[in-house]
Amino acid sequence: MRLKLGPTETVAQESISSRLLIDQGIIDPDFFPTVMSIYPELTPLMALLDFKGFKTKGVAQNVGLMEGSKYRAVSSNHIQFRIANSDVRREHFSANADGKTFVDSASSSYPGQYGRMFYIYLDSNWIGMNDVALLADGVTQLFFVSDGEWVTGGVWEYKVKVDGSVHEEYVDPRLMVEGDEIQLATTKFPHDFSVGGNERHTFGGFGDAYLTLQRFKYSWSGTAKAMDSKRKVEGRWVQSGGDKSNMAFLPTAHEEMMKWAGKALEFQILEGKGTVNRDDKKVKLTDAKNQEILSGDGVMYAGDGPIEFPLNDGWTPKSIDALLTDINMYIRPDEMGQREIAFFMHPKSYLSFQRAAREMGVTIDSNIVGEGGEKIINNTYAGYEFGGLRMLVHSSSAYDGRPGKLLKDGTRSNEWDAIGIPLGLTSGGARGIELVQLRPMQQGMVAGIDSGFDSIATEIDGSSHHVLLQNGVISQTQVVKVGRNWATNLA
Repeated sequence: MRLKLGPTETVAQESISSRLLIDQGIIDPDFFPTVMSIYPELTPLMALLDFKGFKTKGVAQNVGLMEGSKYRAVSSNHIQFRIANSDVRREHFSANADGKTFVDSASSSYPGQYGRMFYIYLDSNWIGMNDVALLADGVTQLFFVSDGEWVTGGVWEYKVKVDGSVHEEYVDPRLMVEGDEIQLATTKFPHDFSVGGNERHTFGGFGDAYLTLQRFKYSWSGTAKAMDSKRKVEGRWVQSGGDKSNMAFLPTAHEEMMKWAGKALEFQILEGKGTVNRDDKKVKLTDAKNQEILSGDGVMYAGDGPIEFPLNDGWTPKSIDALLTDINMYIRPDEMGQREIAFFMHPKSYLSFQRAAREMGVTIDSNIVGEGGEKIINNTYAGYEFGGLRMLVHSSSAYDGRPGKLLKDGTRSNEWDAIGIPLGLTSGGARGIELVQLRPMQQGMVAGIDSGFDSIATEIDGSSHHVLLQNGVISQTQVVKVGRNWATNLA
């Protein structure tokens, strides 16, 4: 998408209210993110997702979930989406009613030694009799003598033995504390007259995405309207694609309104907090008139929330490598097999990353652009790749001017903010993140007496133009938040 600028491009003999923003954006919800991506510095996330095509297509209100479809429109502001179960599961040790995660009556220091059967307690019944599970040290394995038996809320009791041929082997108790991981690895049965077999089914489930309603307007007085005797309205043309079929005029006043709308929508999509309780599905926020204020979670607060990574000394080669190492397991391949995570950074954080990238083995000669006296050393980097994991970086002016606390090094806490969003598929093969909108943008004029219409909405000598947006995001990714802890670094 590009903007064609020019002071001579005006709309003559037309009222500013008679030109709508972009026809495609009004009648086609799927096109709306493209409209907002004309402000890539204010709306970097929407611009990126639009560029990659990560937005819903053809989702309409009151359309059920058809075979093979990913979404179900429950209402005008609520969409359900499929969540496929991962083929990689990890169960966890969980305490029983007595606070025990394992019980070996013969020895609590050497559980399972000499082939003794003992009890463990897990948070699911996924593992069954004759299964073998691996503990968190990557070495110790347990053979399950029984199926899980429910003993208390969310806890199952198992009879197990240490697997292997070393009679003296036992389980280190430090591998079986509350929350420790255990994973089904294989299964073993007798060779003669074996019976049974373990049965498992993963049907997946549904997640809920709620849309947020936002409103904006611009207005004019009858006097101001009269001062424009020729009614020339300056603005810009917006063109999407290589031809002129998707081309429309964007009046200046309307553009200013849409900039504010874009900035607000970007914040809601990225960092907005949802108001619907996940357990009872009830709206928890009301206004002064006790009306429900329904809104959906932004990417930051969808799922279990972000992983936080401290940036104590700014970006350095060491911190970049450490970050990518820590988040490696959360970044899955996209449709092309590429593993990418996009980071949206405050301009100061972005420049710090650029300095770090310059130090990472890049020679000066490879950075020279141009000839003769026009040569420039280009030390701007779009990202960094390490171990097949690509980190894309974007400077966001939307982060500039955000509230922050003064730190002891003279910087502000907000200047180090960066949010990373994986761009790959989920374990079930769905896109990890998609913009969603059910109905087109709604807009119209509230006509005052200055409009000259036979039917007016108000006697005021002035009119206004209103825009209503209803958008959301479906996110099944593990978001990463990078920043500096203000509480421990105050001036």
